[in-house]
Amino acid sequence: MHWNTKIINPQDLINIARGDHKIIYKYLIQFQELIPQRIHSLKAHLKAEDRKQVRQLLHQMSPQIQFFGINDLVNPIRRLELEYETMPIEELCTLVETVIIKLNLALKDVHLAINENF
Repeated sequence: MHWNTKIINPQDLINIARGDHKIIYKYLIQFQELIPQRIHSLKAHLKAEDRKQVRQLLHQMSPQIQFFGINDLVNPIRRLELEYETMPIEELCTLVETVIIKLNLALKDVHLAINENF
């Protein structure tokens, strides 16, 4: 398999799937289907300044982000999960927007990985 990725590190995904190409493909497709909806929801909750829903959504995405080795997002998400109530709204918005940018880049990586390998 050829992985020409910028954001994702596929090693965890490959390990979880035990190198099984069908399972890897299934996870890639799931990521491609779920993440755009979650980005949309994140934006809506952010606009509504609904901190609790932002935190809940990020918490739900956390395992997928780790599967795909998106290490740039581990610390921002952890901070958002722990400090969502006390963090100034401007900082919360900036962090969530950073997460959204990186998720969009990860989507491009996933799209490339699918096109190059399946």
